[in-house]
Formats: sequence, C-alpha cells, structure tokens
Amino acid sequence: MRIIAIAFFLLFTSLARAETPVVNPEFTPINAVMSKIGGVMVELFPVIMAKRELTAAEQVKLGTDVDRLVDLFHSAEPFIRQKSGTYQVSYQLVLDHLQQTKRALEAKQLDNARKRLYGLGSICTSCHTQDTRLRTLFSGADRQSFSDDATFAEFNYLTRNYAETVKAYDRYLMADGPKTELELIQPLQRMVTIYTQIYNDPGEGARQLSRYTEIKSHTHRTREHLNGWIAGLKALDASGASGVKKPNFAALKKLVRKYIGPLEEPLPEVFLPPEHEVSRVWLCGLLYHYLNTKPKEAEIAKILYWLAISDRSIGYNFYFSLADLYLKDCIINHSTDPYAERCFDEYNAFVNYTYSGS
Repeated sequence: MRIIAIAFFLLFTSLARAETPVVNPEFTPINAVMSKIGGVMVELFPVIMAKRELTAAEQVKLGTDVDRLVDLFHSAEPFIRQKSGTYQVSYQLVLDHLQQTKRALEAKQLDNARKRLYGLGSICTSCHTQDTRLRTLFSGADRQSFSDDATFAEFNYLTRNYAETVKAYDRYLMADGPKTELELIQPLQRMVTIYTQIYNDPGEGARQLSRYTEIKSHTHRTREHLNGWIAGLKALDASGASGVKKPNFAALKKLVRKYIGPLEEPLPEVFLPPEHEVSRVWLCGLLYHYLNTKPKEAEIAKILYWLAISDRSIGYNFYFSLADLYLKDCIINHSTDPYAERCFDEYNAFVNYTYSGS
C-alpha cells in the first residue's frame, strides 16, 4: 500500500539549516499564519478534488493560491525553527513539495499539480499529530463547502478537528456505494493515527474500527488489514498504552526495544503485518512528543533513527517518505553522534531497496 516518493531523497539534501533572525511572535503569531493557510485550503479543496477538467479561471486561481501558500509558509519559518527537528523536516518538505507543484503548473500538468496539493495535507498532518493540539484561530468550514464526506473528513484531519474527522469518515464509510481499496484504507489509517497519537485511546479505536468490518466494498486485502488493525489496537490497549503519558528517555528506550526489537541488531523489515503497525504508530507519537520537550543533544540522533525505522515499516504516507528524511536529518545535523553512522547504513539500505524495485 506504499508509494515512495524517491524524488524527495535528492531534494532533502538541501536541508542544512541557515541561521534565521528571531521574530517577535506578537507581530505574526504562528496560529494566525496557519489560520490563513487554512483559509486558502478551504478555497483550494473544491478545485483539488473536482473530478473534471478545470476551467480557465480555476487554473488561474490554482496558480494564485499556490503562490499564496508559498508566501504564507515562508512567513512561518521563524516560528517553525523554534520547534523540534521533526517539525523542521516536515516544514522543509512542504516548501519543496510546493515548489514541485509550481513547476507542474508551469508545465501545464494540472492533474499532477492537484495530486501534489492533495498530498500536501498528509505532510501538514505529519506536523499536527506531533503536538496533539486542536484548532485555535481557524474556524474551519461547514459540510456544505465540500463535495462529499470523505473530502470534508480529510479537510478536518488537515486542520486538526479530529472529532469532526471521525464523524465525517464514519458517515462516508457507512454510506452505500462502491469504494476502492484506497478509499477504504486511507480513512481507516487516519483513525488509527487519531486514536493512538492524538487521543491515546486504542481501546476506543478498536471499538470504532469494528463498525466497518461488514462494509460491502471490502476486498480480502482490505478486510485483512482492518481486522489486523483492530487486533493491534486491542493488544495495545491491553498493554496499558493509554496510561503512558510523558515517558522519559529511559522509558522510551524500553518501549523501542519492546516494539521495534533489539537495538544492537539491524532491523531488516520494511513492511509489517497490520496488527504490528499499530504499536509503531503509537510509538511514533511518543517519540514526536518527547522531541518537542527539547531533549538533550545526545538523545536526538537516536530518536530520529527510531522514528525512521518506525515510519518506514508503517507506510501510511502515500505521497512522500518521512523515514528517509529523518535519516538524512540524523546524518547531516548530528554527524558527530555515534548514531549518525547507523543512520547512514540504514539510509543506504533503504535507498538500495527502493531503487532495486524489490
């Protein structure tokens, strides 16, 4: 179910961070910038999701809105630089992604540009799920602004309204009508992420996902994945995961050893059974949140390595790969750490696996 964006392997090498002047957050609060970005996305979503050729006016607006997004994300840079390394990885990926979108528009590749803009939502949520915060200044948009419940759900997921996301996806999944494998899998993956990384309530996640076992559009593969995720959520709940709030580094290391494996040995698996994916999604949430507490420098390279291993085996991002980006961040920005060599070896193996077409 994974589509790996190989092009980003090369783009990310420009990530070496330049010094950025400190800006007083009272003048341009990050929430105000993100609220404006949300407003642009409200206008863009009908154009992105339209299942038809765009009019000449819509094509012009698409280009204008992409330029607005580029400007807004650049204005957010001083505030993003104050966040953890994983925020900055996602932020750089957004900028690169938007530049690729602009080039697609300039080449009149409108479908490619629209697909990239849809993929932008997944990159944004790779930041949003790191801090579990909900919307602040941005009020969102009502259901009438969107063509269907799936689009409305995706927009709410992008803009941190997770309760509305679950309700909209529930309406979509329970409605009659054929659905492709991807149209079934992606909403279910979103819910796994919400109930593990945001709510930290895998038991409720298992109960929610159990509603969808009898959907008529299921194939053998989608049903197998759903049952595996339900089993994984139940196992995670039984392990006491919901009681783990803010583990220290020593506790995190024990959890990594439990859910990833021996830290002294190579970790060869690229794909996991669905029931084992759930614990890695949950573990990623804990690692994200710990990074945002500004840990010791000696801990960061290890956490980036663990995040890369986890994200690589989950494969929930269809339009890009965070695993290789975390490894590059480890190599480039923590080159003196002993773990940098391990990150390099893992990155080398990952690239060889990807380019070999295995």
